[in-house]
Amino acid sequence: MAVTLTVSAMVTGLGTTADAQTAPTGPADALRRQLVENRGVTMSEVTTWWRRGERNSYREKTFADFDGGTVAATDVRDVNDPDDPRSPYRYLTFKGQTYGQGGHWIVPEGKTWVLIFEDEKTRPFLESAGIDLADPAALKAVLATAKVKRPGGVYDGTRTTIHQGTLTFAELYKVSPAFRDQHDGKPTGKYAKIKLSWRLWLGEDHLVRRVRTSWTEWVDKVNGVDISDFHVVDARLTGWGAETDIALPSADETAGPDDWRNPPEKRSVS
Repeated sequence: MAVTLTVSAMVTGLGTTADAQTAPTGPADALRRQLVENRGVTMSEVTTWWRRGERNSYREKTFADFDGGTVAATDVRDVNDPDDPRSPYRYLTFKGQTYGQGGHWIVPEGKTWVLIFEDEKTRPFLESAGIDLADPAALKAVLATAKVKRPGGVYDGTRTTIHQGTLTFAELYKVSPAFRDQHDGKPTGKYAKIKLSWRLWLGEDHLVRRVRTSWTEWVDKVNGVDISDFHVVDARLTGWGAETDIALPSADETAGPDDWRNPPEKRSVS
């Protein structure tokens, strides 16, 4: 099953040709115009973290499909080193359902997908480090914390402006639906006070073209010494307004939820 993703010459950064009649009033408005049926965007993301000087990283590409003012579906693909012996993973998420393929997911003979989750709480998000990039209210709230604004480079064919600021995890939990979805409850203690440094590159059309976040997170105490990870997530967004079609896997090609192991765990909030 393939994801259709083509850029329409009639869109050019706006949700429909009618939108070209009036320019968006700001980032939230520009984003809102994109959240229409069969339109989407592609995000390429690199996550890097250091522990005791050792560097680790992985890459993902996310295709987002919009409809009705929100994200209708996402297709997240592993784009790590092709020499990696494990099978690249892929996730499809729709409202109420998540499907897996590759990685450690078991796919019985004759099947292509495994139904990993099926519950009403499951929702697709376009997010990077918990910042909800497809929720106009969340984007507006994050940008409101900006302390620095300066010219940026050219990304996805448009000159950008960098907006830069800091949020605690507790503050991000309040404003970002995607961040809340990653947790079983409200962040507390030291975890709530972790500071997320963020930078958003906005194009001349007010749409996000790049997001870079960083934070330090305590992991454990070994022999009386605190061990922490330093994280950096760098995401590039391209092709706003592209035509998209992320299809729901059919029952014939999908294995049931009893055929998978090692499900991803949600973050601890303690």
